[in-house]
Amino acid sequence: MRFSVRLALIIALSVASISAAKSQDSVKSKGGSIAGRVIFANKGITGVTVTVTMSGDALSGKGLTMKVLTDDEGRFQISNLSAGSYYVWPFVPALVVAEATGSHPSGKIVALAEGETVEDVDFHLSSGAAITGRVSDSAGRPVIDERIRLIPIGDDVRRLAGSTYPGISEIRTDDRGVYRVFGLPGGKYKVAIGDQYAAFNSVRGRRFYPQTFHPDVTDESKAEVVEVADGGEATNVDITVVRSLTGFSASGRFIDGENGQPVANIKYGLTIIVGGRPSGFMSGNGVSTTDGGFRVDNLPPGRYAVSILPNWGSGSGYYGESAAFDITDSDVSDLETKIHRASTISGYVVIEGPPDKSIQARLARARIETVIFMQGSGIGTVNYTNLSPDGTFQIGPLQAGTARIRVSSPDRNTPAEFTLLSIDVNGVDKSRGIEIAAGENISGLRLVVGYGTGTVRGSLRVEGGVLPTGTYVYVGLARQGGDLTITDTRTDARGHFVFDRVPPGNYEIVVTAYLDNRRVTARQPVFVGEGSISESVITLNLAEGAPPKP
Repeated sequence: MRFSVRLALIIALSVASISAAKSQDSVKSKGGSIAGRVIFANKGITGVTVTVTMSGDALSGKGLTMKVLTDDEGRFQISNLSAGSYYVWPFVPALVVAEATGSHPSGKIVALAEGETVEDVDFHLSSGAAITGRVSDSAGRPVIDERIRLIPIGDDVRRLAGSTYPGISEIRTDDRGVYRVFGLPGGKYKVAIGDQYAAFNSVRGRRFYPQTFHPDVTDESKAEVVEVADGGEATNVDITVVRSLTGFSASGRFIDGENGQPVANIKYGLTIIVGGRPSGFMSGNGVSTTDGGFRVDNLPPGRYAVSILPNWGSGSGYYGESAAFDITDSDVSDLETKIHRASTISGYVVIEGPPDKSIQARLARARIETVIFMQGSGIGTVNYTNLSPDGTFQIGPLQAGTARIRVSSPDRNTPAEFTLLSIDVNGVDKSRGIEIAAGENISGLRLVVGYGTGTVRGSLRVEGGVLPTGTYVYVGLARQGGDLTITDTRTDARGHFVFDRVPPGNYEIVVTAYLDNRRVTARQPVFVGEGSISESVITLNLAEGAPPKP
């Protein structure tokens, strides 16, 4: 089995009021740098690997990645960096980083202007705690190679624990049934084996256990809380589970939603539903029989749907899923699943500005990224499409839903060269998304992209309060008068941000911060010239703001 790519949609950028901006044309200098120190017990630590990744997202894999070791005083400096947003983090798996962002690796965003040196990017470390114990079944036999769940209690502990390495969701028992989680912030935890995603293991032919909390309860409210101090160790946090469960099967057949006929050779998978929403998805090796039949075995109790995606290797051109069904204590059969023919979108890309053969040649290396969001769901499927030499493309097969499109780089290791400026279908603006019906083939999609050398950099001035530590502040850049956010980033710890490779034109900067269950926004116009550096200072008034949209 392999995981199919699915995305959860988080849409939230809005508009409000703001202060002043200044713009200047200048020749860009080169050779920016990021410097700081890794500190433990008020002393620098030597030999720590510090990594800098371009794009402001350590996990995106896009752009430049550089590493350096700290010196005898714990200092580091990475030089010869171009303007952009970077993510910086130290690799210290047994220690806790006070500046943790809530997901591994724990680090900081740095918005770097051309030729700028950003100093004091420091990381303060503390001793990590550990929790260890043994998992056995009711007969005393070790439970081997099973995943341990660690549940932090309290927001700050949860934020720091989410940045540990190895991740707290990656701990497994050894051949003795023993586990050990280290590098934890001091605090309170619950420990469990088994989870709501047992199907991920069971469908692969592995045994599975009912979710059981320390010491031997299946009800989380009755779980014993484990408290551990900074640098301390909680031992004998043992768990006793009942015997592994027996799985059940789900079977049925696929029929064409338009003509009611069975559909053979359909490759299918499984959607796992938790709390009424899709919470996991597995593609599979199963293929429907000549009468459209399918069967999934070894399912633990839970709620599921049998699903297919239109862009799987079978090339069937269908998509859809069964109604949700429950596995309790018996097999489920006769699941009649109506599936639908997939759709396509075709069109072309044009470059804004005077014709330039060298830029046109660069465009041929770009690709189109399309995310389809199903109606009433935050789950989306991703489709990547290469451009033809003349700039035309065809996207598909696609399922029905709302399509959102962007122009990206040809791979995850290089930043995008082009900026998507507008989207229309036969002259109708589609910046907010393209609605696609089942089996619909849409033509005439026109994507206007820009290629530029301008830079927008700015800083945030906060009034009416103080931003809480760890608050995500997003900055979007949009063409004036348009609905399309052409690029976005986050502010760094100093409140700085930078956009590079911006095409010439008039833009609007939109800053959005979420705090206390409300949204605070600010907006400011900015002009970008070819090769220019446009600077802005934006005021965010925390006394204002509205509740976020549900």
